[in-house]
Amino acid sequence: MQFAIVIMAAGKGTRLKSRRPKVLHEVGGKPLIRHVVDAARQIVPPEDVYVIVGHEAGLVRDSVSALGVQFVEQTEQKGTGHAMQTVRQATEGYEDVIVLYGDVPLIRPETIRRIRDFHLERRAAMTVVDRNPGRSVRIWPRGPQVT
Repeated sequence: MQFAIVIMAAGKGTRLKSRRPKVLHEVGGKPLIRHVVDAARQIVPPEDVYVIVGHEAGLVRDSVSALGVQFVEQTEQKGTGHAMQTVRQATEGYEDVIVLYGDVPLIRPETIRRIRDFHLERRAAMTVVDRNPGRSVRIWPRGPQVT
């Protein structure tokens, strides 16, 4: 079983009205991205963690480069779907990929592990975790349907 974890960290975070990339704002003395990378590295080896960088790529890369993770640059930020297209080639050798947001510092390794195990136990083509518990997400072969 080969699993990769992709962390999306290319966005500008424009709603913060800050020049600093959103993932570099700090919580608990560490950049947001560092918390996510630390959790991911407890599930897969660092070489199986791919951080998508874009806006201020060098600063974001510098913040976690010592951790041994891989980087894929999204030169134009055209949204989440485009970010996944950007990382597709780098992750094509993996059977499964977990995608995490780089600005969610409270993600726990146990949560990532439970998502991975849930996905594998059900032999799912795709598993989606929604932050809104009152809403269900169904994935159909012809496209997503949100109810």
